[in-house]
Amino acid sequence: MDRFSVVANSILAVFSVMQLGLIPTMAEGETTVFGAVGEQVILPCIDKSQSDGLTWKYNGQIVIQYLSRLLKGRTLALSDRSELNKQEISKGNFSLILSQLRHSDAGKYVCGVSSGTFMVQLQVFEGSPSGYLLQGENLTLTIQGASSVKVTWFDNRQVEVTAAQSRELKTGERSLQIPNLQAEDSGTWRCHITSLSAKLDIPYKVLVIGFHHLNQETLYKAVNSTVSFSYSLSTHLQQIRELAYIRVGLEWKPKTDSKYLEKFNFTSKEPLLTKQMANMQVTWKPSNHLEVKLSKVQFKDAGWYQCQLTFSRGHVGKTIHLVVMTVSADPVGPLSKWANVTLLCKLSVPVPPNAQLFWEHVNGTEKKLNTLGHSEVKVKTKTVGLWRCSLKVENNVATSIDYTVVKAAEWNSYVVIVPEVGAGIVLLLLASLGTFIGTARQRRRRRAEKMARARRDLIERRTCQCQRQLKNDYSSA
Repeated sequence: MDRFSVVANSILAVFSVMQLGLIPTMAEGETTVFGAVGEQVILPCIDKSQSDGLTWKYNGQIVIQYLSRLLKGRTLALSDRSELNKQEISKGNFSLILSQLRHSDAGKYVCGVSSGTFMVQLQVFEGSPSGYLLQGENLTLTIQGASSVKVTWFDNRQVEVTAAQSRELKTGERSLQIPNLQAEDSGTWRCHITSLSAKLDIPYKVLVIGFHHLNQETLYKAVNSTVSFSYSLSTHLQQIRELAYIRVGLEWKPKTDSKYLEKFNFTSKEPLLTKQMANMQVTWKPSNHLEVKLSKVQFKDAGWYQCQLTFSRGHVGKTIHLVVMTVSADPVGPLSKWANVTLLCKLSVPVPPNAQLFWEHVNGTEKKLNTLGHSEVKVKTKTVGLWRCSLKVENNVATSIDYTVVKAAEWNSYVVIVPEVGAGIVLLLLASLGTFIGTARQRRRRRAEKMARARRDLIERRTCQCQRQLKNDYSSA
């Protein structure tokens, strides 16, 4: 068995090399090992001759020396981060373990044992730091280290990134740019570094805070129905320690060119918060969920509902469009004989190009479609029975409302006429009674005037007679 096989098998038997992100390959007299900043690396040194002594040197200075006991050198930068596996020394395994790697640790290491000298070339690479990002931001992943290596990038689905994808590779593939981050980009991305004698995987934990299915959702609902919709985040906010400030707001606007008006806002990290206003109930679960419930939806409730999360470094949002349908009839109520009724079906927005709004008589043949670009459809009919207004989006019924046209019974007409005739008779009687009373008053007034005139005439006659009698008496005397 050659030296490479002996060294590789011994190291794999003692350490979990995959956890360290390296698989060293040993050449004759020299081995190249890759390591990542902040991680741990093993520099192999195997001596099957059961050597009594060992010395590890870096840049001519002793790092670790082992004779009858273990001694550390004066290389202060490495002394507290270097060690040997004491349990493996008796087996001839003198591999050096370096922890918390730094860029300055790169270089040539020499392992001196009784059987010879082993040289290990350590190359240290550093990737971009991990952390949370916001939906819509750009992320650039870079790798720093030796240039004589091949770099390959893999996405969070472990698919190799190529220039043909919507990613951008720069500087000889040592930099990867991910524009316009989405929630689906969360996960572990990897940088795979290889050379003729070594390879290394550097993981990047990408955590994107955003909403699932960011494309605008549209909900179609009928008046007086109940609608529930929710905004789900891609990650649990409570698991991110760096988030010191979170503000959750629900905004609404009735038209596309209107300004958003705030309905609710939350700034607490309590396990569950619920707020109620009119027919709207909003529940915020600080982990990753906002739910909105509208009971007995009205036509005025239609519009755009936007959930916006504000952080100290920016904000993310998602919009849901609620379209409401309503129907009406003119005139309202039972349809009398020979009369027509106009049925109106209306949407809160113009009918989309991929949709149809129409009236149809259930179990009948009558049907009326709307005109393209309009938000309503009318039908004038005298056909009684069940009518249905439906909205089809891409050949699927999104919502519908039923309206029943009822024919008025014949006796209903008489019931309506009789009260009218009765009311007319009563009015006529009242008018006659008023006339009679007025005439009687006038007659009494005239009679009283005649009597008063006769009384005056009588008094005048008596006065004249008395005057004549007195005159005659004077004359006789």
